[in-house]
Amino acid sequence: MDRHIRIAFAAGPTFDYRVSDTAAEHLERTLRDWAPDAEITVDDHVTHTLPAIPCASLWEP
Repeated sequence: MDRHIRIAFAAGPTFDYRVSDTAAEHLERTLRDWAPDAEITVDDHVTHTLPAIPCASLWEP
């Protein structure tokens, strides 16, 4: 199942992507450690216009 992930950096851009459920969990956990000031949300608001996250296979277990 695909999920919507939004990554909003405090002093920078906001990104919206489509990502698999398992990759979303891994990516969210990693980004919270790497960029603690970023606001990261994962939800089910997936649309056909959302791009897939770049290098998605890197986030799969």
